[in-house]
Amino acid sequence: MLKRSIALAGAAVLAGVLGTGTASAGATRAAGVTDVQVAWVDAEHTNLKITWTETAPAANTLVLTGPAGGGLEFGTTTAGQPNEYVIDSASLGNSSDPAEKNWIEVSDGSGTPGRSPDFDRFNYAGRTATLAFTAEGSLQWTLPADTSTDGTPDDPLDFAKTYTYAPQQRIDTVAGSSGECEEVNLPQTGSPTGTVPSRGTPYNLFVNVDNEWGAAQGPYVTVTTTKSITMTAPAATTYGTATTLTGVLSGASLYESGHPPACEETTGPVANQPVVIQQRTSPTAAWTTVGTTKTDAQGKYTAVLTNPGHREYRVVRANQVAAGSAAYGGTGGSASVRAITRVVSAKFITPTITLGTQPQAYLWVDPAGTQQAALQFKNASGVWQGLSYKTLSAGRGLLTFPWNRRGTTQFRWWIPATATADATYSGVFTLTVR
Repeated sequence: MLKRSIALAGAAVLAGVLGTGTASAGATRAAGVTDVQVAWVDAEHTNLKITWTETAPAANTLVLTGPAGGGLEFGTTTAGQPNEYVIDSASLGNSSDPAEKNWIEVSDGSGTPGRSPDFDRFNYAGRTATLAFTAEGSLQWTLPADTSTDGTPDDPLDFAKTYTYAPQQRIDTVAGSSGECEEVNLPQTGSPTGTVPSRGTPYNLFVNVDNEWGAAQGPYVTVTTTKSITMTAPAATTYGTATTLTGVLSGASLYESGHPPACEETTGPVANQPVVIQQRTSPTAAWTTVGTTKTDAQGKYTAVLTNPGHREYRVVRANQVAAGSAAYGGTGGSASVRAITRVVSAKFITPTITLGTQPQAYLWVDPAGTQQAALQFKNASGVWQGLSYKTLSAGRGLLTFPWNRRGTTQFRWWIPATATADATYSGVFTLTVR
């Protein structure tokens, strides 16, 4: 069972106490307390027993100290009590330095204190974590192995390295308001890796690490979520030309402040983050990736694509991990962009001819297919009138036709729709007959 509240408080006190004060007593003993020993008194290694001998019954004071001097007084006995003291080890705190040495001094006030053998209070909390997302969308954390070298090998309190890992989420119970943080304890594990299911809201993750010296706070991970990804797209653009998609990526994060901390879920634009543009050809087709772009400082993105035909587009932000942080991705809404047949060229091979010569009308379109295009002219009443059809070959066609009308006449092509592009008219081009 974790002793986190005791251990973390004890560690904070000891950090200030053990680094101050005067040098501790040496090995020479005056008459008084001798033979100070420390040992575990339970199989769970949660309680220490300190024993000693003395020349005469006396009240005793027990202090935890180290090479830097100073110390933490943690217990007293009366002259009538046995020469022993039992204490929860977590209350003595722990250290992140495997080379640190400590000992316990027992004093009767009459001479040099008795000193126990050296021991360490090392707890390898693993200050960094490797993060990854599982296929199911949970966040996986992994702490590095404890490869430290024992600074006090074979001390009386040594035993095999054994850690318990206790992940904890800190959340805001009421989104958008600042209130007391709620702590959600996740299942403890003896393995230095575990998964955290998505909450759908941002949270901060702590992995507390417990051993015989109590709990130490391990890695701290901020976990944000994607709130929305908007998309603005034109209804249609010309086949083979540029199509510009724009939008804004916004996310939610958890902000902590004060002691005890207050939590507030905040939302805002997500800056300088990659987003993926995907497309599909029909509602039943699979989505495929077109490319990747990045948001700017205001969370806005712009993607310029070449129109390949009728498409439905969407924007996806993938799950992402970095040092000390993770972000749940999301998928934005979709937008359909239709393609309009592109007229590459529409003209007469010879735009000025003499009466009796047959003109040749040329057409080149994209997508290149076997469309049956219609040549039209504007009659004397100013109305467009059909003249003839031409079946294209690979998107190109040349129509020769008789024309016995002097003057200048306007012409245009009508190109029917295909599976990938809508119908369109060419620009107007003229024929002059002299």
